[in-house]
Amino acid sequence: MLPMLHKHTMITAALVATLGLSACGKKKDLIEQPAPGQTSDQTVTQPNPTQKTDDTSGSIGGGLPDPNAQGDSDYNPPLPEPIPEPSKPTKPAPTPGKKPDAPKTQQPKPSTQVPPAPPAPGPVVSEPARPTTPPVVDTRPAPGGLTQLPPDYRTNDAANVTRDNLTKRMTGAVTEDGLVYTSSSTDNLLNYLRARNEKVSYETRRLNLDAAASVVSAKLSVDGLSGDAVVTLKVQEGGSQKVYNLAGANGSEGYASPLRSVRAGNGERSTGTRAIEGTLKCLDLDGGCETTFVRVKIGSSPASAIINLVFRNSAADLYFHLPAAGKHTDNPEFLLLQEFMLSTIQRLDVDNKVKTSKISSWEVVNGRSGFNVAMKGVNRELLAFAGPLLAPEAGTGVNINLSRIAKDQEDTLDLISLDNTRLNYANYIGEARLIANNGLGQVRIALKMRKRGAYAQDQFAVTFMRKIKPIVDLTDDNLK
Repeated sequence: MLPMLHKHTMITAALVATLGLSACGKKKDLIEQPAPGQTSDQTVTQPNPTQKTDDTSGSIGGGLPDPNAQGDSDYNPPLPEPIPEPSKPTKPAPTPGKKPDAPKTQQPKPSTQVPPAPPAPGPVVSEPARPTTPPVVDTRPAPGGLTQLPPDYRTNDAANVTRDNLTKRMTGAVTEDGLVYTSSSTDNLLNYLRARNEKVSYETRRLNLDAAASVVSAKLSVDGLSGDAVVTLKVQEGGSQKVYNLAGANGSEGYASPLRSVRAGNGERSTGTRAIEGTLKCLDLDGGCETTFVRVKIGSSPASAIINLVFRNSAADLYFHLPAAGKHTDNPEFLLLQEFMLSTIQRLDVDNKVKTSKISSWEVVNGRSGFNVAMKGVNRELLAFAGPLLAPEAGTGVNINLSRIAKDQEDTLDLISLDNTRLNYANYIGEARLIANNGLGQVRIALKMRKRGAYAQDQFAVTFMRKIKPIVDLTDDNLK
């Protein structure tokens, strides 16, 4: 009789426990998950300030990820698998006459909180490999409107290169030590392009900033006879620099010309493997190409990005800063250079004077910028220098070493003369530095003579001032 009673007691207890669970409602085994492929920082609008988002600065020192690495980090990682909550075991009914077991030590309950998704990957950086130029971060919002210059500003007044109350045209990137990358003109093209990038989705903007940050240098050359244009980009990828070349027409017919990837150009062989294409459009109001807009699409969908570049190539006015009489040595090399400059000022009909002077720049929207300046004499002597286009946020004074350029771009188009450029004067120079940049097309460089015998190293300076031509109205239609 007792065994039968014990059996009925067990069945009854089990039924009661089952009914108890049903009365409490359905058991929730999984916590809520975001929709597949969506994270809190992938939004079309501005991210919620209460949510953690990725830094959209795009460190220029890092560059793009290596496309040959296992798993392209341009893509977002998959969401972690949800961790189910363990169900609570049903306690069996106590057996009559049996002593209950001693309670076991309670184990800590497993966490049911899904770990947060890792942030979207930034650029893959190989520590030993460092970029050849200072790392840059984008910290500046695009300006809301156009910036006007004072009515007394003159593009050919050398005093403006050290004027402090002027608003620079900036690319939107800065170096680690606080210098800003600038434009070299008075127009608002960079401001317009920066503002346009703010209108795209958050994820698209992040990809665009990373791509702009990866461009280490850029070059545009146009064949004066055929009108063919070649754009060369050096891009930081996976700890090394890759070269991309694109070619097309110069786009001077009022519409943008397509650019396609080519194996080599501008003396550089293409080494990058990403998909790349682009367009080129001349923006001079008179139909010329002194200001050229290049739009490059790099990478494959859904991780493709847009890089906006502006190239400028113009004649320049010159202002020479020479030591006063009796304040220089009798170094024959310096005296020859002084004669070269004085003959230019006095417009003498001699060979030892400047024939042409130019200032050129490349400017990556939300990225780096660089420039080169050149003077070429009637006697074919070339003095040309290049470097990063940097300035302090306030003021214009800097101190940046420049490199010498040993060839005039026009030499590559001269099929008859193989010694079109002479570099005797260039070899007299021991040091060249950028000492002022107003971010509006005026730069001042200081030059020091090389050591020679017992002579002191004489110094002088030259201010280059771009001869600025007006560009088309800044509208989306005009930039297509």
